[in-house]
Amino acid sequence: MNKTIITQEICYQIFKIQASYKSFSDPLLNLILMNQVSIWFYIIGCSISLILDTCLLIIFLYKSQLRQSPGDIFLGSFIFEILMAIQWYISAISSQEKKPLANNSLECSFAAALTLISHLGQYFYILAFFYFLTRQVKTSFKAKNNIQWLIHLGVIILTLIICVIVFSLSLTGKNVDGKCSIVTSLLADYVITLGYTLTILIYISIGGYSIYYIKKNIPNQYKERAQKFLKFSFIYFLTYLILIISAQLVELLASLSCTYQWDLRLNAMYDTAAFFDILILILLPIIRINDPYTKRILLKMFGYKKKQKQIIEENELELSKNNSSVDQDISLLTSGITQRQSELIINREKSQTDDNPFVNVLQNKKRGQIMCKMIAGLQIDQYSKYNSLDIEIVNQKSDNIYEEKKIYKFLNDQIITTMPYNLCQDFISLVEDYPQIKVVSYTPIIFHAIMNRENDKLDIYESLNINNNFEKITNASKNEGGKSGQFFFYSQDNQLIIKTVTQQELKIILSMLKNYFQYILSNPNTLIAKIYGVFTFEQENQKNINIIVMRNIAKTSNTFRIYDLKGSSYDREVAKKDTNLQKVVLKDLDFLNIEKYLYISQEDASYIAENAIKDSNFFKSQGLIDYSLIVFKILNEKNQNLIPKNQANTFMCDDIRYRYHIGIIDYLQEYNVQKQFEKYSKKIIKLNQNLDTSSQDPKIYANRFQQFIRRITKHE
Repeated sequence: MNKTIITQEICYQIFKIQASYKSFSDPLLNLILMNQVSIWFYIIGCSISLILDTCLLIIFLYKSQLRQSPGDIFLGSFIFEILMAIQWYISAISSQEKKPLANNSLECSFAAALTLISHLGQYFYILAFFYFLTRQVKTSFKAKNNIQWLIHLGVIILTLIICVIVFSLSLTGKNVDGKCSIVTSLLADYVITLGYTLTILIYISIGGYSIYYIKKNIPNQYKERAQKFLKFSFIYFLTYLILIISAQLVELLASLSCTYQWDLRLNAMYDTAAFFDILILILLPIIRINDPYTKRILLKMFGYKKKQKQIIEENELELSKNNSSVDQDISLLTSGITQRQSELIINREKSQTDDNPFVNVLQNKKRGQIMCKMIAGLQIDQYSKYNSLDIEIVNQKSDNIYEEKKIYKFLNDQIITTMPYNLCQDFISLVEDYPQIKVVSYTPIIFHAIMNRENDKLDIYESLNINNNFEKITNASKNEGGKSGQFFFYSQDNQLIIKTVTQQELKIILSMLKNYFQYILSNPNTLIAKIYGVFTFEQENQKNINIIVMRNIAKTSNTFRIYDLKGSSYDREVAKKDTNLQKVVLKDLDFLNIEKYLYISQEDASYIAENAIKDSNFFKSQGLIDYSLIVFKILNEKNQNLIPKNQANTFMCDDIRYRYHIGIIDYLQEYNVQKQFEKYSKKIIKLNQNLDTSSQDPKIYANRFQQFIRRITKHE
């Protein structure tokens, strides 16, 4: 009998032995060899794949630009493909030398595990790529949208879980095609069939939806630029789908043929499956480097000047078309957009296209557009208090004044024709994509009353003037936000902060609103950073965005240092030897090391201590934690030795070159299960029951906060 030919007799013997749970005999093992055609497919194909993937892996590790997401996902795919190629190459060589791995041996189990891990890792990374595309656009208004480590962790965990399940069901071993993989048996056939079906359905659902969603959410001015990226994504999606279905279908048919003794040409089927396997290893990395951004970086890196020049010329042609579109949009405006502002749009978009993967460009664009819509909605909310507007306004009255809402529904072009100003070009481009905007303003009467009681009254309408804030809006994509990943927008005059809040934080502020309002009214000297409005923006194809509009404690951009003080000692130090103290938000231990105390008059120190203690007692009564005393050390302007009149929360330093702006922020966090888990997990990790974590019971948190306040104000 020819050792290199898989016959129905061999197949039948293997199936009988597996069904009776017996071990293979050595003579039979020697018959289980890959066909020579398959062997050479794997040897040649895996050699090409190893060279290609290894070179790309080195290039991606060397060139940090290529690791911008989704480049890091491609990098993970290269690693798993290298593992797959190595395993298949070794199996092919051993079969060619007539030294097959023994069934149920440690080597065969290891080879089967490696095959399974590499297949699963490659599959999950391709799913991760499409998931990443959709998520980046859907959550474009998150200041910190960095989920790379979660994606990689998820791929590893899912891969290991499935491997454990497969091994626990004893579905691995020597197969009739000579590879150590999932074995041929009746149970395996059912499991494999179900697994393959689910795999394909999940892939089609996630990949197909991702491409559809991206295509649907591309602004008009990016339609032409998006074609190359969408073409790349579609080819990537379709190639893997066709190859994986073809390879797995052929192998499944061969397995079923062995199980049920069908009269099929097994050798030809396994040769065909091997051919598809090799195509996956070779074609996918080639397709990945045809991602427009990756391709541009690689061409530049290897100096293909002619091709690079052609690409630049194509980009310039597209840019000129878009510039023409920009000029047309600008001509629609009767006033408000300066030449400098239009140049800013053009230069920013060209920079984004050249320096970022397309999905990041799209994400940044969406963020700027959303920012424009929000500013417009806030302007209309303020303007409608004193003027009638030709838009739909729904007043939801309630017996409880703290539950009232005002809902604005309007079309984009209504803003342009109705409001006494014109919006930025970014907003104009949304007219076709998002024809209606809906803004929910919660209890506007209450927040209007809070704002009107301020000594230094603020005109929100003027602070959020579109023209004055134009450059900040167009640069909204650069916002890095806080640790929570929420988005911050500072008005150009530094008087207001627009901050996104979670749905849970929205519920907290609305549930405590009555107590909050009464406390603010009865304590005019409170250090709490006051909220001037709470809003929800509803938009098509995007999650609702909840925001609060707050008074900015700093009120200036001339900040020397910023301290965020919670009274905790664990993980509350930022400054290192080479840290630029003006570029980071410093914490408790930094303050004690650098400042030690607030160097202000005793009268001001007593004022801060008494009000901070009173404020923290209020938060304790509401079950809130995680609030901070924010201390801005401001560099006084030249010859400015006096505090500006009517500025609350402002205190002159003993050193007249500086002044402090002080307030309490971030007070919308409950002591819930998540915070308790955070506290105890940190203690377990550090093996320290007495670890002074930030997260504590509201009573403990308030007491610790008050002790720290007394310490830095010398208020004993």
